[in-house]
Amino acid sequence: MHMLGTVQRGMQIGALARLADGSYAQVNGDVVEVINKSRVEFALRAATGTRPGEPIVNLRRPPASAVPVVIKKRRRIVLPPEA
Repeated sequence: MHMLGTVQRGMQIGALARLADGSYAQVNGDVVEVINKSRVEFALRAATGTRPGEPIVNLRRPPASAVPVVIKKRRRIVLPPEA
């Protein structure tokens, strides 16, 4: 089983996996549901930009981003003047 990413079918979200026989499955914990191969390949082709007939070899992943920058804004509290 080769994990490819995530898949959402309806309200279910799970891991997308390619099985040893070439079919695709949605994995949720220990439950493995086989998914329609043509629909998965259509979605993968749309995501990667490959054309029908070309093999879907490597899925393009966005480059790893650098460490996120966190900006802390200091809040200024204006106190009323003391009388």
